[in-house]
Amino acid sequence: MSGGAVRGPAIRRLRAIHRKMSFAAFERLPHRIGWKHEYYGGKAHIRPAHLSVTLVLDLSPRTGRRRAGMRPIMPDDARALAKPFLAAFAQAPEYVGYPARVFRRKATEYFAGFFGEVRGKWSPASVVAEVSGEIIGAALVKQREQGPLLDCLFVHPWHGRQGWAAALVTRVVRALLAEGASKLESHVHLANEASLAWHQRFGFREVPDFWIASYRARFYAHELERRKDLSEAERAQLGQLADYWWAETHRLDQWRCQEYASAYPKAE
Repeated sequence: MSGGAVRGPAIRRLRAIHRKMSFAAFERLPHRIGWKHEYYGGKAHIRPAHLSVTLVLDLSPRTGRRRAGMRPIMPDDARALAKPFLAAFAQAPEYVGYPARVFRRKATEYFAGFFGEVRGKWSPASVVAEVSGEIIGAALVKQREQGPLLDCLFVHPWHGRQGWAAALVTRVVRALLAEGASKLESHVHLANEASLAWHQRFGFREVPDFWIASYRARFYAHELERRKDLSEAERAQLGQLADYWWAETHRLDQWRCQEYASAYPKAE
């Protein structure tokens, strides 16, 4: 997530891997959580699994100096938002595999939906960041019956690691608190490790999910079985992660059964 001026080097897109290799070489490849790793036709095929993690931020006042260069979003900003959006998501897993023309069309469709009725109405708490009069990023919020949703957060990569994402969401938090909101929800692709880590640093907490927990348990257990080449310390860490997520999967499965039994009690 990052942003800037119109001039600069072209940003290369993150792409799926379809590479010819032996199965033995494929088995030695390190696997990334949230990505599908398949072998067929004499090739390795690696692409995002498109699993989504739900996170929630409990809203509370935030201290710190207010950053200049931010303002509320306007519907007329839709066209200008496309450039930093495309740049920010070029290196993110969400649009891996989309041809360039489709990727550009998806950006146009996203903003049409955001300013339309997709996932609720757009919130005036939404904010953009500008540098030298040009939009470099945004925090876009949707209003829903169940509470506000951080629908999209992005900053042009040329302005990355400068605190813009935190400043944007801090501004959103202040606006939502003024409206009386108490929580802000967000969804992140499991494959987008950078975004997931950023949300957690900011204070979002992950909502327990049986399917995500079971996916993680299987992933770490499979890696433990597959990676005999790792050191004892690395294998011990994988084992601990697998055990933790199997336990969490079991806990969430029991909780699901209890919730189901409460919602649909057996007739006496």
